[in-house]
Amino acid sequence: MQESNQQHTMTEETLSQQIQPYLNKWFWFVISAVLFITIAFFYLRYSTKIYQAEASILIKDTQAGGGVSELAALGDLGMLGNNFNSVENEIEILTSRRLMSRVVEELRLDVRYFREGNIKTSEVFQSAPFTVTKVLDTVSVETPVEFYVQPISQLTFEYWVNEGEETKTANFGSYVKVGENTEVQISSLNSSLDSKDSDNIFLVRLADFEKVVVSYADKVSISQSVKRGSVIDLSISDPVPSKAAAILNQLIIEYNKDATEDKNIVAKNTVEFIEDRLATIELSLDSVEIKKENFKRENNLSDIVAEAGLNLQSSAEYTSLQIEAQTQLRIAKDLRAYMASLNDTEYIPANLTLGSSSVNEIINEYNQLLLTYNQRLETATELNPIVQELQGQLSKLRSSINASLNSYIQSLEVRLGSIASQNNRIEGRLGEIPATERTARDIERDQTIVEAIYLYLFQKKEETAISLAVTAPKAKVVDSAWISDQPISPKPKIVLLGALIVGLLIPFAFIYLKGLIYNKIENRKDVTRRLSNTSFLGEVPKLASDESDVITKNDRSILAESFRILRTNLQYKLSALSNTVKTPVIIVTSSVKGEGKTFVSFNLAMTMANSGKNVLLVGGDIRNPQLHRYLVKGSKNLKGVTEFLVYPEYQPEELVHESDANSNLKIMLSGAIPPNPAELWLSSRVDELLDYGKENYDVVIIDSAPSMLVTDTLLISDKADVTVYVTRANYTEKPLLDFVSDTIESEKLKNVAMVLNNVKIANFGYGNKYAYSYGVDADSTWTRLLKAVKLKK
Repeated sequence: MQESNQQHTMTEETLSQQIQPYLNKWFWFVISAVLFITIAFFYLRYSTKIYQAEASILIKDTQAGGGVSELAALGDLGMLGNNFNSVENEIEILTSRRLMSRVVEELRLDVRYFREGNIKTSEVFQSAPFTVTKVLDTVSVETPVEFYVQPISQLTFEYWVNEGEETKTANFGSYVKVGENTEVQISSLNSSLDSKDSDNIFLVRLADFEKVVVSYADKVSISQSVKRGSVIDLSISDPVPSKAAAILNQLIIEYNKDATEDKNIVAKNTVEFIEDRLATIELSLDSVEIKKENFKRENNLSDIVAEAGLNLQSSAEYTSLQIEAQTQLRIAKDLRAYMASLNDTEYIPANLTLGSSSVNEIINEYNQLLLTYNQRLETATELNPIVQELQGQLSKLRSSINASLNSYIQSLEVRLGSIASQNNRIEGRLGEIPATERTARDIERDQTIVEAIYLYLFQKKEETAISLAVTAPKAKVVDSAWISDQPISPKPKIVLLGALIVGLLIPFAFIYLKGLIYNKIENRKDVTRRLSNTSFLGEVPKLASDESDVITKNDRSILAESFRILRTNLQYKLSALSNTVKTPVIIVTSSVKGEGKTFVSFNLAMTMANSGKNVLLVGGDIRNPQLHRYLVKGSKNLKGVTEFLVYPEYQPEELVHESDANSNLKIMLSGAIPPNPAELWLSSRVDELLDYGKENYDVVIIDSAPSMLVTDTLLISDKADVTVYVTRANYTEKPLLDFVSDTIESEKLKNVAMVLNNVKIANFGYGNKYAYSYGVDADSTWTRLLKAVKLKK
């Protein structure tokens, strides 16, 4: 249980260590998030908003245009899929370029108007104070032609093609040249020009008609509202809401117009056929009536019907049958003759009500298939497999119609022969009827037949005319185009959330990548993690450019507090030494040059001197002496360690200088730079120097050379009681800690304790929340924030 708790604690510490670098840079996250959210606000303010218009229609008579009946029956069984689904066919028509070209032409979408603003240019639709009513172009507008228009008054306007060009003035209604081959006529729409319109500049853009058609055809989205239903949903997106709604409404109008035209093709062809036959029948009727009139006059007859009626009662039934058969025969022969004069793309007259239902059905089926064939030809060529299949079906149906008409005519002729035979038998029994009466009866029969044909055709003409007049639209509008108040793009919540996420991710990624790539020590955890078995004395803060790097008496600065902590921790280290050690010897070293060992050596010595101890600070780095910087009259030319080690006549007290800041601190400088520094540290005079320090001072501190670069420190390391090893934040590379670890494991250095120099306040200890604020004049929160973002020193 205890091991589990320890493991849990270690996990928490590890997680805390991972999060701490991000918490230390919290201001980066705040600044980045605020910056990106500000950018998002400006983007939302000035970006072009896209609105979506939606509409829905109900397709009536969904079985129309579904293909031949046999294939439709197979389709209903699921054997041919949905190849003949009429709703899908209507969707294809709605998305066709042919239909969209009518919309573009009706709404003049190839001419766009934009109102120039201070920051952004916005498109206006059907609200500009003028319109381009006619375009004269000797070549097609392959690339958009742009020009600027500024209304001046009710009658005049200024225009120019490119920005910076000299403006030209023209009257509304006149033609102006706006391109090398393009002229336009600009007409005013407003009876009185608004003052704000005269201040606005409008950009007019003329685009290629076909490209505009393709563009809007691709934008329209059409789908079935419910599977197997007849309701179709239409939608389109555009920056101008009124334009999007107008396009959908006009598309529905053009679709109904197109469907009505298709429905009326057969009816119009039927009317033409009936009118042609009526003209012929009228001539035949006139001929029969004249013949009847002449016959009566020649034979002095007054009422042929009354005189012949008594003798024809027995043959009334056969006469009626003969009239009906001859009527059907006449219509069938006329239809066969009319079909012979039609080409393959013309419709066969329908609704003639022939006595043969099979002929009527085949004719209706042929006309419906021909309508589908013509619609397919609008979007495909004759080489299309579907078109070729339809051609074959049309050819077969036309042959079937001819065969059925021939068969029907033959059956009528046989029927007439039978009726004639029966009439001959009856006429044989009427031998007493005068020949005159028989002739009158023939004339009357011819007149009745012609009149019946005339009345039948006239009735069909009226019925067809009525069907033309009352043709209902194919699509019923369920919902006209409507537009939501909120744009579909950009979405403010998503953009702001995305900006916040990006604003947080960028500093996170930067810190994370820096942690992967950056190999410099930043805080104490980087040291203790690699040197877990080595004592850590403390941290020295990074100083501002205007801060002193020297500790004074009664100093309450953060630097002084940090060295007091170092002194206290070092005392614990020294207290663990043997009782025989009266005056401890402390060597201060580092791995490489520039890590601040001299700085740490002096301030550590000063801190101990301020506590009342007599301290001797020895300049042990005789290769690159720096300790003279801490003496007012210090110089590299002053004699010191080198002279003592080389010349026996020198005594230590002759080379010791008192510190300017504290009389308890004595300093022996490095002296002249010798040619053989390593050999000097092997001299027996080194022990004499240390014995002098131990006898006359409480603490001896040696500012030694970097241990990785030269062997000087390693040569005297056995003489030290404690080795203070200095590293520098954001300077010392982490792999150098491996050298320190190897040196300690090989016991080349004794009783090592680590010090981290130049640490940023944010990276102090376990966080900068408590730092060295107690007893120190701490900055306000606002001042710390300004310092954090580098706006104040």
